Amino acid sequence: LRSNKVFVTFVAIIILFLSYLSIPHVYNKVEIQKKLENQLFDKFGLDFNFTENFEYNFYPRPHFIIEESSILQKESNISDIKKLSIYVSLNNFFSLKNITIKDVILENANFNLNKNNSDFFLKLLDNNFLQSRFIVKNSNLFFKNDEEEVLFVNKIKDMKYYYDSKELKNLVNSDNEI
Repeated sequence: LRSNKVFVTFVAIIILFLSYLSIPHVYNKVEIQKKLENQLFDKFGLDFNFTENFEYNFYPRPHFIIEESSILQKESNISDIKKLSIYVSLNNFFSLKNITIKDVILENANFNLNKNNSDFFLKLLDNNFLQSRFIVKNSNLFFKNDEEEVLFVNKIKDMKYYYDSKELKNLVNSDNEI
């Protein structure tokens, strides 16, 4: 009898936790998109443009996946992203206002840089990475001249922006191939 109560309690806790993780499914997608776009701009100074291919998963960690998004700078497109994953904090899903971004992962992105925006990756270091990371995986950087001719291509295998608590500063670690 006692083992049945323990089992039922354990199952109830699991069901409640999974229900809690599923709460973002009931929110309006347009409102979530606007909230995430605003947070990305506030946190990293990046103007993301999301498409309608937007979904939420709670395994392995709660996150939103956006297919085919882009980054805009001064109203021009500087990056096309095949897959953007935005991991959110577990703190409070009961209100859309309380959803906060933890980590951002860009996969299979193409960055189109030139002399006017060549400091894009350097400017990212000026942001607050104390509670979050910004990761770029399997992407390409195309550096172009004024005539839009590609001068070189940089393959970004894995790039991570994070805060190093030992050195007390933001760092970037990147595995590239030119």
